[in-house]
Amino acid sequence: MQFRKKHLIPILLLLLALALGACQNPTTSKNASPPEASPAETATPAAAPPPTADEGKKAEATAEPDTGFQDVDVPLDKTIFPPEAPAGFAPAERPNSTLGRDDATLTMYEWCDYAYPNCISFNSDILPELQEKYVDTGKLRIVHKEFPVAGGDPSVIASMSAQCAAEQEKYQEMADWLYQNTDAWSKQADVQALKDAIKKGAEGIGLNADDFNACIDNEDSLEAIKQDYYEGRDLEFRELPGFVVDGYLINQGASSNELSVIIDALLQQKETGSLPDTVITVTPSPTPDTDFEDESVTTLGSPDAPVTIVEFSDFQCPYCERFYTQTFAQLKENYIDTGKVRFVFKDFPLSFHDKATPAALAAECAGEQDKYWDMHDKLFGEQQRWVESGNPNDAFKEFAKELGLDADQFAECLDSQKYLNEIQADMQEGIAAGVQGTPAFFVNDQFLSGAQPYQVFQKTIDQILAGK
Repeated sequence: MQFRKKHLIPILLLLLALALGACQNPTTSKNASPPEASPAETATPAAAPPPTADEGKKAEATAEPDTGFQDVDVPLDKTIFPPEAPAGFAPAERPNSTLGRDDATLTMYEWCDYAYPNCISFNSDILPELQEKYVDTGKLRIVHKEFPVAGGDPSVIASMSAQCAAEQEKYQEMADWLYQNTDAWSKQADVQALKDAIKKGAEGIGLNADDFNACIDNEDSLEAIKQDYYEGRDLEFRELPGFVVDGYLINQGASSNELSVIIDALLQQKETGSLPDTVITVTPSPTPDTDFEDESVTTLGSPDAPVTIVEFSDFQCPYCERFYTQTFAQLKENYIDTGKVRFVFKDFPLSFHDKATPAALAAECAGEQDKYWDMHDKLFGEQQRWVESGNPNDAFKEFAKELGLDADQFAECLDSQKYLNEIQADMQEGIAAGVQGTPAFFVNDQFLSGAQPYQVFQKTIDQILAGK
């Protein structure tokens, strides 16, 4: 496809440069059972390593972590409150693509792409709930911002069409059509066919055809889209939708429940001056202590290796799975198996991945029979198989049989949640070290966030080995 180069090439290059490579953790749990199985959400965190077989030792050792961070005791039923947006960040207003009253108690800016699956779900499932509960009651104003990163050229034109419709005060109608009819516009063979399909949709929602078509053809809305994109890029979204709610940044996506908890907390803060006990704030110090508790079962490589990589991961996280499939094998062959790197896996099951904690328990129970890494590989290698199952424990028990484990011993371990304290202890370590999303890595004392490509690890490790 060819756009008018003087306008669109710069933004398309920026789109190619953006990577949504990790998810951040809005919620963690302690002293709670793993959530019941339910359909998995599309948003995903980064990979995390499993716990050791020495149940209880780490929980005691980390009850009062000796780190450079604020001591944290986070029940898994609490939401980690999001950080503040960067100082001085002031998103441009979009009055024609705004829901709610100007004098609403809170303002939420929302960045999305009409071709992105989580944005489609947000518009159909979450936005109506927010509108009924908060927008229509005067508590919340929602400002939509364009962030065309998922579908390349079609996403840019879709954003243009939404903003052209906004000029006729029909933004939401156009947004609904785009989200509900992605096949009609996103799969067209060329730009003209794409524009024609969208123009036909615009007629169906009652837009003035002459004005809308002129707006699309002249790219009148492109500058506003570029402005929205630059703002979103600076916020470093790990997942979409991305939000700024009353000055607080949610850059990892969020479920309906998590958004409600955060909005309710902010509303209470406005009313009483303090946040409720449903949320917890985690404030890292400038000098984190990365001297994590030793592991045995969840460790690969020589204990004398000059470099240690500690990974905090979530077995249900797509980005963690991406690290496993695209990067881990090369790291193992070139650095772990050669004695240069010791690799430690720690669990960080994110609250919006309902099957991540059961998966971590399954890996730990396999570790009892010296099959931890076999189960680790199977959980990531066949992630879709158990994520889409009605009861993940049934799938894990099938995995155990396929790996040749003692089925009764594995089932008893899994059903009793024997290693839940171990998993919670890993999470406490991660939180105390400032981890908010997965996958997260500590390469000696250097922090890497997200499913970074092999070359990033290679450069970091080689610099450490060279003494730089």
